[in-house]
Amino acid sequence: MIISKLRIGALQIVFQLIAGLSIFSQTTSGCINYFPHQADQWVFGERAYLNFSKLPPSADPTFKNFDMPNGIASISDENGDLLFFTNGIKVWNNDFQLMKNGDALKGNNHATQSALIVPFPGDINKYYIFTVDMYDPPKFSDGVNYSIVDFTNSKQGEVTSKNIFLFGENAQKITGVQHANGKDFWVITKGFGENEFRNFDAWLVTEEGVVDKSGTNIGSPHRGSMNNSSGYMKTSHDGKRLALVIPEDGIVEVFDFNASSGFLSNANPAVSKPGMFYYPFGLEFSPDDSKLYFTTSPPGNDTTKLYQLDLQAEDPFTDPFVVHQFVIDEKGGADSIMGALQLAVDGKIYVAKFRRGLAGKQQLAVIHNPDRTGAACNFNYVDGDNKNGFDLNGGESLIGLPNFVSSFLDIPHFTYANKCFGDTTSFQITNTTNIDLAEWEFNNDGGDQVIYDPLNPGFVFSEPDDYQVVLTEIFDGVEYQYSETINILHLPFVDLGNGSDTIFMLPGSLVRLDAGVHNTYHWQPGGSTDRFLTATEVGFYIVTVSDSSCCEATDGVYIATAEVYYPTAFQPGSSISINSEFKLIGRVNSFDGYDYSLRIFNRWGQMLFETSEPAEAWDGNWNGNAMPAGTYVWSSVIRSSGNNSESNYEMKQKGTVTLIR
Repeated sequence: MIISKLRIGALQIVFQLIAGLSIFSQTTSGCINYFPHQADQWVFGERAYLNFSKLPPSADPTFKNFDMPNGIASISDENGDLLFFTNGIKVWNNDFQLMKNGDALKGNNHATQSALIVPFPGDINKYYIFTVDMYDPPKFSDGVNYSIVDFTNSKQGEVTSKNIFLFGENAQKITGVQHANGKDFWVITKGFGENEFRNFDAWLVTEEGVVDKSGTNIGSPHRGSMNNSSGYMKTSHDGKRLALVIPEDGIVEVFDFNASSGFLSNANPAVSKPGMFYYPFGLEFSPDDSKLYFTTSPPGNDTTKLYQLDLQAEDPFTDPFVVHQFVIDEKGGADSIMGALQLAVDGKIYVAKFRRGLAGKQQLAVIHNPDRTGAACNFNYVDGDNKNGFDLNGGESLIGLPNFVSSFLDIPHFTYANKCFGDTTSFQITNTTNIDLAEWEFNNDGGDQVIYDPLNPGFVFSEPDDYQVVLTEIFDGVEYQYSETINILHLPFVDLGNGSDTIFMLPGSLVRLDAGVHNTYHWQPGGSTDRFLTATEVGFYIVTVSDSSCCEATDGVYIATAEVYYPTAFQPGSSISINSEFKLIGRVNSFDGYDYSLRIFNRWGQMLFETSEPAEAWDGNWNGNAMPAGTYVWSSVIRSSGNNSESNYEMKQKGTVTLIR
């Protein structure tokens, strides 16, 4: 067991540089287990724009206000670059211009979760926008619809299908999570009113479209005042739970969610009593899904609160922890209400702040360590200082924050890169705030730590296997432990010479080298990227292959000419063994994979000897009798059988040999 204890900050940090290492046949790369980047860009509130593609995040306000008082959705590409965003009514592209045909969507920008953007399975150029209206007929009755954004013919995208109706009588709640198959998605909506007050619908999104739904009738009724329609609903990032609020009734609920079937259940319910909380509104799961945070946003002069629930407790609502509270006093000017909560890719939860009447605040509050219990979650607290949150640099927060598919925020506490055997596997802590000391346990007696950066150590594991890597963070004398199982992968197998470092070819023939079945190939010389390479000249040939896990292996083989010949005479019984029999002389073993034939005749054309084995010799006998001295005729054929050969190749020879007695 190898443990690395490294102190952050003013104490010593040791770096070990490794140079000059090379292992022939084991050049490796290794894929990275970094989290998705679809949630990297946030556009919200009044001109507020956050960029998480590079950490720490930056704030750069937009040139105008996009009318996003409540519900917003945005999405980035796999590299973290903004693609588009919407308030449920209009769609803007990454130039912050209205997208072609991107208006008149039937969402409602005052709905809590007015929209959700979902990738189109099987087509990287298309996205769904699911929109949510309030349900308050006859004024608001458009229900839940979806539209399709297509980038096939334009880098700026266009809305190609619009407002395809799913259902009405809906609450202002919509969330999404990846299906258990890792390809499709669930989009989950909530009913509202006298007919749909307990219904949840999980809509299955596949490459065939929005194909089906799973309905569950469960939980407290969503009906009565429009206030009960509002508030957030989210799935956990691992897809195992769903939580929501019912504001006016003062209820917070947590259910189990089945990402295979789309059904909700209450096998392990966490449900508050009605009225336990005064207008719960925003909510979010911690990165490891062990905690649930929610805010209260009361309508009058009261106290806005931020709660933490420990979902691992037998009854999380027995003693919910108040992380922060603030007395709202409009007359005194201390009007700072907490609204939406949203986890970001930096592992922190950001808290929307606003003033009564949907007036903006120039900062977000921040839960810096949301996986930690109680006050240790460090609300607006960094390295001993109480901060005022995250400055929006001229933008303003309102009540809402962008809505994302929860799976896009399924981020590990630490990531690792290069998991192929022989690589230096590098580790990186996702959220480095409030850490005094980092201890790494790599759980491998035979490995070597080669990089001693406490936030980004490097370790070379001794062999391919599964290893549990444990990170212990210490802050203010308290330990917090996190672990992940790391799978160190076997390298792909490549053997050009079938166990030999040399392949011999007949003069004028072609050798077809086969690198085996892999994902990618790169040959030298020449740079070919095919599986097979036809060698026409003597020389050294190298191929580097990679598999689906990005692991690489390199092998080389030397192509040489097979120098062989037949003797012109032999004498059975000679003390020199090579002169005592008649056979092929030279690189006989180079003809593995070739058809071989040798025949010997007397002067009357009678065949005296025949063999298909290059190493087999004629000893001068026929049917057990010694043949007399004299001249005999031989013929030979060496023919390729397709193995290591571009095409069938045949070398015919004939001649005479003198038998000496």
